[in-house]
Amino acid sequence: MNMMSRFLMALLFLLLSTAVWSQHEHGQAHEHEHEHEQSVSENTADAASVTPATGRLTTTPEIEAALANGGTAVVADVLGVVCDFCAVAMNKIFGKQEEVAAVYVDLDTKALNLVFKPGASLDDEAIAALAVQAGYRISAVHRNAAVLGS
Repeated sequence: MNMMSRFLMALLFLLLSTAVWSQHEHGQAHEHEHEHEQSVSENTADAASVTPATGRLTTTPEIEAALANGGTAVVADVLGVVCDFCAVAMNKIFGKQEEVAAVYVDLDTKALNLVFKPGASLDDEAIAALAVQAGYRISAVHRNAAVLGS
């Protein structure tokens, strides 16, 4: 192979491997931290009233509707959730649970906001296990009246 062919082959390999890496699944556990230009919460600023305090529920129309229907709120502090893909992974996993009436991941407060259907719940260990499935860890789960700001 001549020098130009080697160069083109190396360049092609680099381009293909970069494209594959850039599309890696955020649902898989990973050790790196990363920043993105925009976050889910920036894109949905009108939909959510952001509460900067840890352990307080961030409300959205879906959260408010689930609470109005008698649901129970829980806020979990999430380690490593920083981008839109992180939020999508958490929403996908928790949204499939039959106990969950509403879910919202607040990237500003790094919190998973859940409202359970009336009479339903998930214990702290189940919430932590589901977060691990999405590729993240829970540092605390808040269930008391302070979650609602009471």
